[in-house]
Amino acid sequence: MNFLKNFRSCRSFIRHFSSNSTLSSRKEINKEIRTRLAAAYRGLDSYGLNEGVCNHLSAIAPSSKIDEDIMLIIPFHLHWSEVTPSKLVEVNNKHEVVQGEGKPETTALCIHQGVYRKRPDVKSVMHTHMPYASTLTCLQQPELLMLHQNSCRFYERIAYDTEYSGLGESFEEGNRLGAALGQKNVLFMGNHGVLTAAESVDVAFDYMYYLERAAMIQVLAWSTQQNLKEMDKNVIELTTKQIHEFLPQYARRHLESVIRRLKTSKDFL
Repeated sequence: MNFLKNFRSCRSFIRHFSSNSTLSSRKEINKEIRTRLAAAYRGLDSYGLNEGVCNHLSAIAPSSKIDEDIMLIIPFHLHWSEVTPSKLVEVNNKHEVVQGEGKPETTALCIHQGVYRKRPDVKSVMHTHMPYASTLTCLQQPELLMLHQNSCRFYERIAYDTEYSGLGESFEEGNRLGAALGQKNVLFMGNHGVLTAAESVDVAFDYMYYLERAAMIQVLAWSTQQNLKEMDKNVIELTTKQIHEFLPQYARRHLESVIRRLKTSKDFL
């Protein structure tokens, strides 16, 4: 039986993981997270949410080589459509690649490790410049409005950073962004893009997809030049509760639908 079927999310099995776990257990967990993260890259690519070779998704996993947890991430210059589990590199907390070929982009290291440093509960961070959500970050008032049930998924879960000052090429900037995220799950990065942070690859991936859908509906609603109809607070709160009651399960099934499609491709596993 697959080791990971005993756990419901990356967060749960990493929480149960200890230094006494066997190397074979570490490798099995590492393999599973690699598969899910690579599928997230491919899935978001298929949804058109990447931008060249400059955006990045990551996850925390036990290393397959050393006795500590590491960050899995894409090496720079690799297109998301090319990502496979084995092509992801392992980076330790000293920012060193300890397994795999190539190095991550500098901004990827700085942004992602800044978030993990501030939020030890987070096990996956994803950053994109997807068009509709990024459009909102360029506005004087960038808030995601509660116009649609997809929007309710993010009710009181978005932090807004309006202090864009150039590329995130320093660990100081990564720490600043981690602090700006606070205890939220989404960061709107002013004049830049968006970031999702969650307890598992599944949920971070699902957040990214539905965030873009919610932003798209808002931008399209504005384009009609008619008055917008925001939901009442009691409806927003009810819908949010309904969504989040089952979100981990739905997110897992969402990503697994991507994995099933990818397993029919000879170039994935």
